[in-house]
Amino acid sequence: MRNQIKALLAACLCLHAVLLWAAEPVAPRIGVVLGGGGARGFAHLGVLQELEKLHVPIACIAGTSAGALIGGAYASGQPLAELERQFAAADWETLLSGKPRRQDVPYSRKQSDSRNYFDLTVGFRDGKWRLPKAAINAQGIDLFIRQLTRARSEASFDRLAIPFRAVATDLESGEPVVFDGGDLSLAMRASMAVPGMFAPVEDRDRVLVDGGLARQLPVEELQGRCADVLIVIDVGTPPVPREQLGSFLDVLDQTTYLMVARNSRESLARLGPQDILIRPQLGGVSPADFGDNAAIIEAGRQAARALSDRLAALAVTPEQYASWQQGRYAGERPRIDRINLAGDFNFVDPEAMQQKLSISSRLGLSALHQRLDEVFAEGDLDKLDYTLRRDNGSHVADVHLQERHTGPNYIRAGLELRSSSQGDATFSLLGEYKRSWLNSAGGGLLGEVKLGEEPTFRAEWQQPLSASSPFFLSLGAGRREKRYNLYVDDHQSSAEFLRQTNTANVDAGISLGKLGEWRNGWYASRDSLSLQTGFSGLFNVPDSKAREQGLRTLLVLDQLDNPRWPRNGFAMQLEARKPLHRSDDPEPQPSASFMIDTVTTDRHDISWRMTLRGGYSDKRDSAEVFELGGFRNLSGYQPGELLGHQMAFARGMVSWRVASLPSALGSGLYVGASAEVGRVWSTLLQDKDTRWLPAGSVFVGADTLLGPVFIGVGHGKKGQLTGYFNLGVEY
Repeated sequence: MRNQIKALLAACLCLHAVLLWAAEPVAPRIGVVLGGGGARGFAHLGVLQELEKLHVPIACIAGTSAGALIGGAYASGQPLAELERQFAAADWETLLSGKPRRQDVPYSRKQSDSRNYFDLTVGFRDGKWRLPKAAINAQGIDLFIRQLTRARSEASFDRLAIPFRAVATDLESGEPVVFDGGDLSLAMRASMAVPGMFAPVEDRDRVLVDGGLARQLPVEELQGRCADVLIVIDVGTPPVPREQLGSFLDVLDQTTYLMVARNSRESLARLGPQDILIRPQLGGVSPADFGDNAAIIEAGRQAARALSDRLAALAVTPEQYASWQQGRYAGERPRIDRINLAGDFNFVDPEAMQQKLSISSRLGLSALHQRLDEVFAEGDLDKLDYTLRRDNGSHVADVHLQERHTGPNYIRAGLELRSSSQGDATFSLLGEYKRSWLNSAGGGLLGEVKLGEEPTFRAEWQQPLSASSPFFLSLGAGRREKRYNLYVDDHQSSAEFLRQTNTANVDAGISLGKLGEWRNGWYASRDSLSLQTGFSGLFNVPDSKAREQGLRTLLVLDQLDNPRWPRNGFAMQLEARKPLHRSDDPEPQPSASFMIDTVTTDRHDISWRMTLRGGYSDKRDSAEVFELGGFRNLSGYQPGELLGHQMAFARGMVSWRVASLPSALGSGLYVGASAEVGRVWSTLLQDKDTRWLPAGSVFVGADTLLGPVFIGVGHGKKGQLTGYFNLGVEY
């Protein structure tokens, strides 16, 4: 009997425990949906930060485009503070330019950048003209995403710190494609592939673009599957009222909105009363405002705080939330033991590429990315993608190389305009042809032409000793014609001379990588100077012709971020010539020239620039002369108006960026001023020395897609003012 009573009491206690457990409410599973919106998507980070403060655990995440970037990185286990730090530290201007920083490009690839070529390179191969596949190369973005996710790859994204789904769009069918496993970085990148801007992503015989075209707010991927309550964050660009559709850029933005608005409404219609919709206040924020990430993140925080009462109802106890956080794991930091290279090689030498990517010791992801960046900066590749795998306990990076679609024959065009209120106006067309990988050692050919003012033709063949050798041989030739208006002291007389110069050179040099180069060799020139207009009686030297040959050394350093509109960096050029023979001089004397240019930009977006130039040649030397004159090159004087055998020039300049331009037009609008001083000794034909001549200018300029544009006023010539308009002319 006693045993029966004990058994009955035990059963009652068990029943009571079951009833108490059943009476306790079960916390709902929280799913977070992150929509697309370009830079506006940084607001997602702010919302997630507030959810962490409120102790709201997340059961699963789905994201599209920018939502896939934030959601995938967070789901992989990265702390939000670390993500915010990386977004703040990122060089968004470089990432979104689709090009490496110019300072990181080998000098052999940037030596002609000072000419005003348009920012478009076309190619010719296999009998076809080729255009770039996209406006922006995504190499930098790809590596940035892999750094955020530590190059994670999982058979199922349910194995991430938070189960995750990314949505892309099949470009052929228009249907959504949901990534639930595989290469996490590829899934995020495919979801972000804005058509026309970034190249589509090819995966499993599918061509994928931005997921917003099919599913801007991927509610369907979480609802009823892994979540009982959804928190949906909509950062899409709102519609523009009719009265504000004032430009083609506004029309393009509105078209994008219409393309995604319908599927967004369909997804939002699925939300129930328990779900929470968050729309951060992002008025005036463009999808391209990546540099404003801190302010956009703060807008996300404020939007979440406005709904803190509803969000707090989803919170768990501090102990439960700490347990949830402990389950988040960002994965190991892989160390690369070996690199395997694959790709379709048409003109790039595969053995040379394998040698450039070979490693002798283990690499972290950052070091691997730096190695890939260095190879990409050489200019013949569109992409260097990779995946990681384990092989007998080692990490192997399988790198897939994609040659540049427009290679190996690259063609650029451009123009220069220059006019002044003194009547000087010129127009020039520019053209450039580059041929890379003439042979397995990496030989290249460069040809340039300028038609109009100052006709110029130049060709150079440069041959490295091997694809990995810094030593090279060079053979070059060129022709240049230029007209000069010579300066006369009383400003009452002038003359125009035509100077024609033909040159040839053979050099041996050493590449200093991205810093510059040093070459030494033999040169020959044939120079003629003839009077075109003016009175020959004013000058004591008749038309002249001279031939010269000798030895030269040339050191060039170039670390300017943009030679046509520099904001940071420095450049230096030192050249010395030792003539061995000159037809008009039995004892020719050496000549030398130098140029130093430094630019810095402070935190107030003010650029400070200092330029020094000078040169020396013997007064009997008709092949080496120096010139001053023109906008910011002794403003108030005409280009080349001061011409002599010795020259010194100094310029200080300040410019302030006062506004940004839409990305479709350029980068910035500036105001600035320059102070200049120069002097010429042994002026050509007159053999006179000028005094030190002060000058200066004030200007408004814009860094545009057509090149630098300046409108300014220069002062010189005993108080004479000269107005200027220049396109692509930067001294």
